[in-house]
Amino acid sequence: MARRSGEENRRNVLEVATRLFYQQGIRAVGMDTVVKECGVGNATIYRQFPTKDTLATAYVQGRADAWFERMEQAAGEASSPAGKLMAVFEVLAGDTAGPAYRGCPMLNTNTEFPEGRHPAHLVAVGHKQQVRDWFRSLASDAGAQDPGQLADELLIVLNGAYATAAVLDGATYGRRALRLARFLIEDSCPGS
Repeated sequence: MARRSGEENRRNVLEVATRLFYQQGIRAVGMDTVVKECGVGNATIYRQFPTKDTLATAYVQGRADAWFERMEQAAGEASSPAGKLMAVFEVLAGDTAGPAYRGCPMLNTNTEFPEGRHPAHLVAVGHKQQVRDWFRSLASDAGAQDPGQLADELLIVLNGAYATAAVLDGATYGRRALRLARFLIEDSCPGS
């Protein structure tokens, strides 16, 4: 069997940790479980991620980056500025309807690490601020009367849908979030 490079090991550990952390929660998964699931030795994992906090932070950052990549791609396919905002909620509706949906990784992380100085908490908060700023930019492009207010309202709908869909019927709440977003965008962006 060929030896993996450091980058391949890092990717493998992060993929396994991402699956386990998302399914079970960061605090519920010990490093020993990650080691066992990866099929590598302790030294291999700790060389890439010296602490569980380092691994948790990399997981949260990876999920944040993946979210933006998917949403920016969906928004890029929309034909109008208002359609770019709607595209986010169309993706959300599909995500929350899936059988493996377990909530927003950023909201879950914030719940698990409410301490303001924990690096994973800081990444989660930074991501939500980035989403709000992106919504504000898209709302401005769409001609919103008050882009900041629309961005804040859409963020409330987004986070509310992610949190509620994890507890109740995800498909229903994803669709309702899409409807609410459409209403807010049409109300705020005349002629959209």
